[in-house]
Parts: sequence; structure tokens; C-alpha cells
Amino acid sequence: MSIEPLPSFNQITDVLQEAELFTSASEVHGLLSGFICGGTDLNSNSWQSHFNDIVNEGMGLPQKAKKLIISIHSQVVSQFTDDGLGFNLLLPDDEQPLDDRCDLMSQWAQGFLVGFGMVQPALKEASEEIQELIKDIRDISQVSLEFEQEDEESEIAYAEIVEYLRVGAMLCFNHFSRKPNAPSSKTIH
Repeated sequence: MSIEPLPSFNQITDVLQEAELFTSASEVHGLLSGFICGGTDLNSNSWQSHFNDIVNEGMGLPQKAKKLIISIHSQVVSQFTDDGLGFNLLLPDDEQPLDDRCDLMSQWAQGFLVGFGMVQPALKEASEEIQELIKDIRDISQVSLEFEQEDEESEIAYAEIVEYLRVGAMLCFNHFSRKPNAPSSKTIH
């Protein structure tokens, strides 16, 4: 089954606004990524009720928005299960002001934590590395980065944080969601 590429950040934003869902495209992507990385069954629609609870007070979504959200979820699952190489945070283009991109990065992190927290009850049993990673994502979600000027150093710092979040999400997916393919055969020598 081929999965269509994600619509642009602005197209997703337009559909969310049209559906009167008061959330950003980045937060939605973070939320869905959190569900996926937290261990939801990748072949189930169980995440949809959680999503509706968070974004639409438990109500179903208008058809156009529902179709879009399901498509985003499928695309993110595909990105993670393809060794995570295609996974990227959904953030606005670099043409947007850096402060706006930082705010949306923070919203992505908030969404990720909410989604992850709803489906992953065993975080305390995870490795110290994973627990520290979740704490870092929490800190990123609470930070308000404001740059006095948009310079190369600020852009590099932003890119490093985005990459940290991307790799962190992949680590969480590999820890909580990646299912081993087939049992490995043990060769006796």
C-alpha cells in the first residue's frame, strides 16, 4: 500500500482551522508521533479516540479533517517503520521567523509528550537514557526561545534541537514500538 506524501504545513493548518480545531499542525504531528512512539498498536485505530479526546473534546472530527489526520498517522507510521530514516518533525519552512518556528517546535514537543503519556504507562521501567530523553523533551516543550536576532548561530541552535527531538522520537519508537520481525534462528556451531 503506497502512502501519499503529507500535505504542506500550511495545507494542514488550513484544514485544522476549517474544522475549528484549535491546535497547530506541529502539535498534531507531535501528538500522533507520541502515540506511535509510545507503543500503540500500529495496525489499530485505537489512537483515534485518544486524539479526539485531546483535540476535539471527545467528539468525532469533520470528515475532511479525519481523513487528513488518518493520512498523517499512516505517513508517520511508515516513516518510523522504514528505519526512521524518513521521519522529520512537521514544522514550518525556514522562511518563517525563527521565533515562530521555535514556538511550533515547542508545541510539537508538547503534543509528543501528551500522546506518549496517554499510551505509555511503563516509562518508569524504561532505561535511564529514555527517561532522561523524555525529561529533555519536557524541558524543550516548556521553553520559550526568543532570539535577539536571527543569525547563523541561532539557526544552528534551532536545527540542533530539532534534530535532538527527531532522534529522540526514533529512540522512543525503537524502545516501545518496534516489533521484532521474525524470530531469529539460532545457529549452533
